[in-house]
Amino acid sequence: MVARRPLVVGVDGSPASARALRWAWGEARRRGAPVHVLMVWHSHAVLAGPLLMHPELAPHHVREQRWRELTDLVRDCVGGESGPEVHVELVDGDAAEVLADRSADAALLVLGDRGSGRVADAVLGSTALRCIHRARCPVVVVPPGVRPDQGGVEPGAASRDPVLG
Repeated sequence: MVARRPLVVGVDGSPASARALRWAWGEARRRGAPVHVLMVWHSHAVLAGPLLMHPELAPHHVREQRWRELTDLVRDCVGGESGPEVHVELVDGDAAEVLADRSADAALLVLGDRGSGRVADAVLGSTALRCIHRARCPVVVVPPGVRPDQGGVEPGAASRDPVLG
């Protein structure tokens, strides 16, 4: 049997990333492909400033907290459902760089759209835009309002389809 390439999903604990995970889960079920859920964090971000003096902000505590957030998100989004194999990983680094690197072996890279708009993305430099330019597989950006279980949109939401880049 030929192994199918995974759908890689970048998550950060936000509602947008939960929506992306649910969409990817449904797509992986249709394809019969595994899902690789990836949360990227910066350990060096907690190593600076006066907050370093708080023991609960030590890198290993923050890593444990992020791991709990990640596993809770996966459980909340896909737990208890039969479906594709799910791999969960927490990685230290730059989100766009790590996701682009992992896209080399992926069938799709799936990200959530926070709906901040083009101006905010241009000014802030969104992870999704950086991934679209660097990824080595197709990128799906799942907008607000998408109902992955039915392939439609939530009642009252803007009718926008996922964007494939």
